[in-house]
Amino acid sequence: MNEGKERVRYKRQLINFLLFDYEGVEAHLEKMAAKGWILDTVGQNVWKYRKEEPAKLKYAVTYAPDASMFAPEPSGNQQTLADFCAQAGWIKVGDWSQAQIFVSDRENPVPIETDEEIRLDVIRESMHKSWIPANVVLILLMVFNTWRSINNFERDPVANLSSYWMLMTQVFVFIAVVLVSSNLVGYIIWMKKSRRQVAEGGRCCSPGIVRQLNKWSLIGAGAYFVLFILSTISEGESFAAKYMITYMIGFFGLVAILNITREALKKRGVSREANIAVFVIVDIVLAFAMVGIVTAFAMSDIFSTDHSNDDPYVPEVQSTFVAAYTEGQLPAPEVYYEISEIKMEGLLQFCFEKTVADYEKFDFWVVKEEDDEKAWGVDKSYREYTVDGDPGSSWILLRDNYIIEIYAPDGLTAGDKAAVLSKLGI
Repeated sequence: MNEGKERVRYKRQLINFLLFDYEGVEAHLEKMAAKGWILDTVGQNVWKYRKEEPAKLKYAVTYAPDASMFAPEPSGNQQTLADFCAQAGWIKVGDWSQAQIFVSDRENPVPIETDEEIRLDVIRESMHKSWIPANVVLILLMVFNTWRSINNFERDPVANLSSYWMLMTQVFVFIAVVLVSSNLVGYIIWMKKSRRQVAEGGRCCSPGIVRQLNKWSLIGAGAYFVLFILSTISEGESFAAKYMITYMIGFFGLVAILNITREALKKRGVSREANIAVFVIVDIVLAFAMVGIVTAFAMSDIFSTDHSNDDPYVPEVQSTFVAAYTEGQLPAPEVYYEISEIKMEGLLQFCFEKTVADYEKFDFWVVKEEDDEKAWGVDKSYREYTVDGDPGSSWILLRDNYIIEIYAPDGLTAGDKAAVLSKLGI
């Protein structure tokens, strides 16, 4: 039935252009058309091209501030704009948020935008409609995560410094903050420069530097992601690589499902308000489900591993800064212990003080330095006490570059103390 009929070829492309970079979008689409790839469908994150004969097409990007990706029908302004452009030989390809993309096969079509001041005002209004609020919210969320990471580091630097997983995750969040912030700052600088040039009778300035910064920042983030995966695997934290890979797959899957849901509701004529409500509900439900499923899947190898025969003196996790040894138990006297080796001398006192402070996070415990260093054979010895002055069952010891945490529910004699560290080989 389809004999003799050539099958149409398509390809999809992940888009990383900034919304206000109309020049970059136009140049990119014209270059793609010259290679025979004609823009077919405009998605929020992915654009689809169809393969045809190479063509010399002209593309134009203009803006409609009242456009909504949730509305089932174009707004009155969008429709008026499309009709006006059609009379001038411009055919609408699709909407990209507030950006409207048009194409013309005429060699010198009538420009859609003729007043640079109006163009700049419309771009500014469009950016304030969705792009700026979304980026500000994203930055605030990332700053919150960074603040939480700093708090966690201050509370327990040993756990944070001993794990490449935790260290590199914090760096990854910082990179994301810098990337999104630089785009926002780049837009502000571009807008100010364009205002100045337009006021002097010129055109909007080219966001070339901002475009390149965005491009190389994304490449850098991708390279860091690969480094993250390889580093965590090489350092024995394969669960971290597994978690990150499955999380990214889940994230992009979530975005795809949300986009498909939104477009399906638009085609069914669902109102903008109802579409937004469904979008938010689906987003929240799927986000919680994704995090739970991905976490369970990625961490399953940790909980299924039998550590009963592990050598207690082999670090469970370690980095350039800290090696945290496996927790263990001695039978007689009954002692539970945890050992951390601080590899970097400059961090030793800081980590020890934070470990001591962590024992005082509950109001009913205080930690006091004791005079039994000789009994233990250590450099420093601290013990946990109740606020009433009764001695507890926990000690924090410092010997050379080791922090040793001891818990003995039945207490320890002077002889027991020396025997404990002897058995631990510290």
